[in-house]
Amino acid sequence: MNRSINLVTLVALFFWSVSFSQESEDRSYDQFKVLPSEKVYISVNTSLLFTGEYLFYKMYCLNDKTKQLSKISTIGYVELISEDNEIVFHHKIRLIKSQGQGDFFIPTSVPSGNYKLIGYTRWMRNGSFDVFFQEDISIINPYQVNQDALLAAPKDKETPGTALSIAVIKEDKRFVLSTDKESYAKKSKVILALQNFRGASGYGSYTVSVRKKETIKDSGKHTTESFIEWHKKQLARASSFYEKITFAPELDGELIKGRLLATAGEASIANKLIGVSIPGEDFQLKAVRTDSVGVFYLNINKDYTIPQALFQVLEDDSGAYKIEIEQEQALSYASLKFQKFYINPEMETSIRKRSTFNQIENGYFAEKPDTLILKELNDPYGGAYVEMVTLGDYTRFKTLEETIVELVPNVWTKKNTEGKRVFKARSFDETYEESKYDAFVYIDGVFIASPEELMDFDTRRVKSIHTVREKYRLGGKYYFGMINMVTNGADYFNQISDTSITKLELDRPRPTKNYFNQKYLAGFNPRIPDFRNQLLWKPTVIVEGKELALSFYTSEVAGEYEVSLEGFSIYGRPVAIRETFIVN
Repeated sequence: MNRSINLVTLVALFFWSVSFSQESEDRSYDQFKVLPSEKVYISVNTSLLFTGEYLFYKMYCLNDKTKQLSKISTIGYVELISEDNEIVFHHKIRLIKSQGQGDFFIPTSVPSGNYKLIGYTRWMRNGSFDVFFQEDISIINPYQVNQDALLAAPKDKETPGTALSIAVIKEDKRFVLSTDKESYAKKSKVILALQNFRGASGYGSYTVSVRKKETIKDSGKHTTESFIEWHKKQLARASSFYEKITFAPELDGELIKGRLLATAGEASIANKLIGVSIPGEDFQLKAVRTDSVGVFYLNINKDYTIPQALFQVLEDDSGAYKIEIEQEQALSYASLKFQKFYINPEMETSIRKRSTFNQIENGYFAEKPDTLILKELNDPYGGAYVEMVTLGDYTRFKTLEETIVELVPNVWTKKNTEGKRVFKARSFDETYEESKYDAFVYIDGVFIASPEELMDFDTRRVKSIHTVREKYRLGGKYYFGMINMVTNGADYFNQISDTSITKLELDRPRPTKNYFNQKYLAGFNPRIPDFRNQLLWKPTVIVEGKELALSFYTSEVAGEYEVSLEGFSIYGRPVAIRETFIVN
């Protein structure tokens, strides 16, 4: 079976089957049994962090069958877990070409201790937790008095825990990683060169980190190669085949599961249309249908700025129902085994010095900001011409109905055959013929299923009215025209108290960033201190040729630095290379 071709078919088949013909939830997942299992690897900048530092990470999602980058999941999850099994952070990240990135700033509220970084996809939850990515992370919080979590008990003085032996990097003759010098002065430029001697077999997406080598001995961290070996051993105790599928894969964005319940009599819950509004300037409207037992699935594959979704039943008897959103079952961390990292009095000088540097760096954070990679916002109007009326330019009428009639061209209201007020929009062909279809109506991107309720809406709350005169289709029903009213605060979704609307706070995927890269060029301010331990973090470096060059600058912190390049080639082969240099 050609799985890459059938994956697209599965996406369509899944959302058709759960919407129209599902007899049981388990049965609807049978179609996914043809898909292979996945594994994820997370590249991190360090396994030892102090308060005031950043944990940087990059996720790679791999196909267990082909060993190459997976084409199944489009969403990944990263969590940091304490020894008390508490979640320090839970990040959802969007996987673009099976890769995603993120970061976490270590605040003073996180105590000293040993932690686990966990990585997985929703599809992986059908398998064993033992094969989820796991990395030991140690955190030193020098601003708290209690350091018991990092202090060895008397019986452990001779044997400081079961620290992971630092992975040995095997020589990889496919690549040569080198710097233009062996040693550098402070605040000087470093040229980093990568040579690929294996042609297309070396092509891929890699992560580059340049960081001062730890003077405090930590427990080490995985490399791509050591992770693959670890994963093979884990599979010896846990099957890579998902025997029972209870979690559908997120094939095309975030997947949300809900259920329609009847609140009045014997109202049918099958094949009912649910409208979902994601409000904001870049608003989205989606429609899904329930299956035979009232279950529905929402797929969000576009970015959004307002992390909120509003669900409503788009049926004439909408008052006979309520909507519940299913919460994912929490993972159990009971089986986690934490490696022990201990501090001792000999580390005091190093800890104080590094903490001082961190305080200074954070004091000048505004001078060294990361930048978000701004993606093009979703266009809710689909590129159509938008006619806008700003009500502040006119004498306002009291009601919305009067305002529409008097001030908004090509739009009017009328009673339909059921005696309800609806909105109409005129076409562009100058025939002035009335369309048989009603217009879409929104307020701040929230779809209004019953426009008649808006006729007495206070126009003092409305800033502008946007009109598009195009044909649309939603849930099998046609509309002509789109009218979006923007309120003064553009926050109508926060003011809704309608019990027929179910609100859901969305767990928005982490934004993609370009991380700060210090440069010492003409005009820089020499009074700004530079005590960076992390000189460079580039989560995505694409290798598509024989050579690649990068540059960065050293800081005022002397010592030995390590350059790390790791990731996976386009054929799934793990790559891990290290090089060192000195800053005097």
